Amino acid sequence: MAYEVFGAIRIGSIEQELCIYEIGPQKGIRLIDRVTAMLPLGRDTIRKGHLSYEYIEALCKTLKEFQTIMKGYKVTASKAYATMALREASNAPIVLDQIKVRTGLVVQIISNSEQRYINYKALAIQDRSFEETINTGTIIVDSGYASVQFSLFDKGSLVSTENIPLGAVRLLNSLRDMRFTDEQMKEHIREIADVELGNYRKLYLKNREVENLVGIGENIPLVIAEAGGPKLTGQAMPAEEVLEAFRKFRKTDMHTLEETVSGGREYIRLMLVTVLVFERLIERLGCRQVYFPGTRFCDGIAAEYAEKQKLVRLKHDFENDIVAEARNMAKRYRCNTEHAAMVEKYVLSLFDATKKLNGLTKTDRMLLQIAAILHTCGKFISIKNGTEASYHVIMATELIGISHAERKLIAGAVRYHNTEFDYEGAEQSGAPVRMVKLTALLRLANALDRSHRGRLEDIRVKVEEKTNTLVISTGYEGDLTLERLSIEERGGFFEEIFGLKPVLRQKRKI
Repeated sequence: MAYEVFGAIRIGSIEQELCIYEIGPQKGIRLIDRVTAMLPLGRDTIRKGHLSYEYIEALCKTLKEFQTIMKGYKVTASKAYATMALREASNAPIVLDQIKVRTGLVVQIISNSEQRYINYKALAIQDRSFEETINTGTIIVDSGYASVQFSLFDKGSLVSTENIPLGAVRLLNSLRDMRFTDEQMKEHIREIADVELGNYRKLYLKNREVENLVGIGENIPLVIAEAGGPKLTGQAMPAEEVLEAFRKFRKTDMHTLEETVSGGREYIRLMLVTVLVFERLIERLGCRQVYFPGTRFCDGIAAEYAEKQKLVRLKHDFENDIVAEARNMAKRYRCNTEHAAMVEKYVLSLFDATKKLNGLTKTDRMLLQIAAILHTCGKFISIKNGTEASYHVIMATELIGISHAERKLIAGAVRYHNTEFDYEGAEQSGAPVRMVKLTALLRLANALDRSHRGRLEDIRVKVEEKTNTLVISTGYEGDLTLERLSIEERGGFFEEIFGLKPVLRQKRKI
């Protein structure tokens, strides 16, 4: 077979979705069918903190129907992801078990940062002008019913990404006990949006110009078109034209919208709120162009699968974006960037030299790199308790593409790189062995720059298996007493974990 038939399932806050794709080296990723079902799981989760039994029943019934459709298409592989509705539900393990028992489907709950990363991949693989677009100030607005993700790009790389609670379900839920007219509700939502957008602009944009806004995630272009407005997908449009379409949609009375827009009254109210938030966003940021590419979360699931199976090649370097965001985070917390750069260089050299022995993966290497970049970020808060503060800063900050479990590994390595390792505490990460290995590597790398003067910039690292030593060689001819003492002090932990004794050697010039 020259291509695969792939099924992508999204368990969302309001809409449950199945997309069928043909994927192959020549075809690329081609959507051949899309089926949706309206089921407001997110509303139940936000109001009650868990999913009610009736919703679990309805969800399982919908997923059974999706399974039947996939069999009809002879799907060769599939993936099912759940987002906020299950991510924030206290009974999520029970829901996942019921789905597996009743449908045979294994569903994975993903973190917000993973969800946005997948959407971002969908955009990069389907939009040929993506690389060109992000070279100038561009903000990608990934709109969900629970929250909105702002990812700021400039000069081809990711500057920052931030999750803001401006999703339509969450906003309406916060006002549900108030007796407002529709116009009063819109005004209150506008005020909430202005506060959140004002904070975002002050903290992350400052004097930066935002030329382009790229909107992904929900059905704004579809409902605008159904309501008789212009087609918004497929090309960049002047911001004022988009705002005019939004205003016209907002001012249309509900009865007229119900006659033209599918989905029912509640869905229309959600879309009115979403449109209002986008409208305020465009106005507050002063964007000149707006672009709705029409990509969806399921497109990202397909892109992720195709990339892993090497069925397609993604041109954009996503890993570089994750690292770039970590660097910008380090600047925000005024880290010693010169010291961090040295520790980053040393830790990657240590990782690569011990690759055959450390049992870690390419992903672990990236996590270790991020830990090195951010290992002093907590000193912005407390110099005395810097490592503890760094742990909490990292745990409280989402890095796009990094799961919550991976963030625990990064934060744990940073927390223990300068203090006694807590094996019992590491158990809570779910991957204590990986954490202790990352910590040992980071601890030794930090020791190599104890003076913060980059004296070992030219180091070469080599494993001598016969003597069980890790030889760290440098051509630096000056005094390395401080570094030697630091390696001697911190090297014991490294030797305990990897069975290699770190030894520093100075190459003397003749």
